[in-house]
Amino acid sequence: MSEARLSAMDIEELLRRVPLFEDLDAAALQVLARVARVQHFARQQYIFYQDDMGDAAYIVRSGRVAILLATDDGRELVISELGAGECFGELALLTEAPRSASVLARTSCELIRLPRAEFLQELERQPKLMRHILQVTAERLRASTERERALAFLDAPARLARVLLEFDRAASEKGYITHSQDELAQHIGVARQTTAKILGQWRRAGWILTGRGRLVVLDRAALRRTARQAP
Repeated sequence: MSEARLSAMDIEELLRRVPLFEDLDAAALQVLARVARVQHFARQQYIFYQDDMGDAAYIVRSGRVAILLATDDGRELVISELGAGECFGELALLTEAPRSASVLARTSCELIRLPRAEFLQELERQPKLMRHILQVTAERLRASTERERALAFLDAPARLARVLLEFDRAASEKGYITHSQDELAQHIGVARQTTAKILGQWRRAGWILTGRGRLVVLDRAALRRTARQAP
């Protein structure tokens, strides 16, 4: 992790473009910009770990991060992935509880770090910001509940089909999925070998095409059928 040197004015302009802070007044943005720091994280570097004490909230300026929940048997399950303009780490600041999950840089990332004291001060002064935070928290809770329901009631192929269809929609501009087998395995809560076996079966069936770190969905209808199947 390294820290970038940007002026408060530059950081204020960055914050102004983040949806979470779009309703803040100029004075609030100036306060946050003065204390914020831009930090760089390398691919596969942890920003913080589950059960760490929360001392800051973060905004993704560029890159992609994964929210990971540690399971009792030592695995890590991906709860969600966040990209540019999205905020994370704020829940621990609100509850004064340890971090509920780990955050890992999926790609090289540039993050804006907002210290606890100043973030909470503006949260108390700005009711709209509090409403935004509650909305984000509710959306993440819903996504986490859906993921847990899938783990409980769907088998590995159905879970993997759902994840691939989700990534396929997000990859509409590129036309291909760049998540590795390890990353896909983390999303569905199984070993990488299990993921590789399922992908191999689908590749031979002509549902997907893989190669050089890329995956292309060829038969979306087949994946949709698989995603709907109960074990």
